[in-house]
Amino acid sequence: MEGREPCQSWPAARTPPAFFPLPHTGEGEGARDREVAGVFSFLSSQDTALFYLVNGYGQNLFFDWFMPFMTELKNFTYILIALGIWILWKERKAGLIFLLFTGLTLTITDQLSSHVLKEIIGRVRPCHVLENVHMLTDCNTSYSFPSSHAVNIFAAALFLAQPLGRAAPVFFGIAAIVAYSRVYIGIHYPFDVLGGAAIGLLIAWPLRRLKDEVVARFHLQSTARKR
Repeated sequence: MEGREPCQSWPAARTPPAFFPLPHTGEGEGARDREVAGVFSFLSSQDTALFYLVNGYGQNLFFDWFMPFMTELKNFTYILIALGIWILWKERKAGLIFLLFTGLTLTITDQLSSHVLKEIIGRVRPCHVLENVHMLTDCNTSYSFPSSHAVNIFAAALFLAQPLGRAAPVFFGIAAIVAYSRVYIGIHYPFDVLGGAAIGLLIAWPLRRLKDEVVARFHLQSTARKR
């Protein structure tokens, strides 16, 4: 396994604990605080063990090529453009509303995950704090939780699963592979991508419902199945 020392570029003053920032537990703060700290410590240890299972023991030559490819969302640009054109052709006005709401949703998910949640939670990436990380990309200095890739791609998958219902398993499968790739290349913990997937779905679901209400309110013909 290709090893590496933890990155030294991360400012020491900004380095929080390995999982999420733990509640302060002084000697006189009671058993409840110690129990909370114990839960966080347990989650951290399990997350780290899962990280090494994927990033370390799960290595192979094919994944070393495939996962960096899948993690670059720009590799899907032409596919997404083709899907957008097809949806516009098929759904007409309802397709335009669909694309507008998809763009709005992804703007919200990306900005919320990248500039709000990461800064509030302040979890450092594993490549900065763990040893023997199998790195297949640069370890940047943004925070780790949630994975913005996972947030965005699961939100997109929920939207695309509506007009392309039969292909829904494909979209969610691609989303799962992209999320897995973030752990495999060494820049996210498993809980980062699991939490990111949940956040993306929770944001996209009500916005997709709102999109359906707009289409119904203005009597726009749509063959998209409402869920």
